[in-house]
Amino acid sequence: MSMLLKVFGLGPSEQDKKLKELVDNSYDSVRVVGRGTVKIDPKEVRQSKEFQAAREQARDIVGA
Repeated sequence: MSMLLKVFGLGPSEQDKKLKELVDNSYDSVRVVGRGTVKIDPKEVRQSKEFQAAREQARDIVGA
């Protein structure tokens, strides 16, 4: 079935596959709804190491 979809140009592109992999390997709460709206639990983001580091960098730049 997948091959048939590819023949008609209806299967996922390489870019679609990479995007799916990115979403699958990001936050546990991430989900795509509707026509591509991405939802993530803000609490999970705030607790991430990446967010903590970015917040410290912003604090250093602003000087607060």
